[in-house]
Amino acid sequence: MSTTRRYGLTMTHPPNICPIANKASREAAVAGWKQIPSLSQKHGVKMLSFDHFDPEHLIIGTFEAESIESVRDFVTELGLMAWNELKINPLTPVSEFMENMDKAPPTIF
Repeated sequence: MSTTRRYGLTMTHPPNICPIANKASREAAVAGWKQIPSLSQKHGVKMLSFDHFDPEHLIIGTFEAESIESVRDFVTELGLMAWNELKINPLTPVSEFMENMDKAPPTIF
């Protein structure tokens, strides 16, 4: 039985290749945006949020998927790596993290 997990995606890029300033990046961003529904279905990824931090060059997304590889394949096929530095991380609700904190050995500090 498969279980979905939540994953966080952060994307940053320099101003000179921002889709607002760069024609090629803009065309790629618009084309990719249109593919989100079909690629979400193909990779089994559900986008929960996808937010731009104004006026920075930073986007943060939250996704549900069966694996981090599904999210990686989704963003790769969207072409987001063409102008963004990407970071994908598993997410844990803080309430769950706090409940399980004692399972980790204490540090030496």
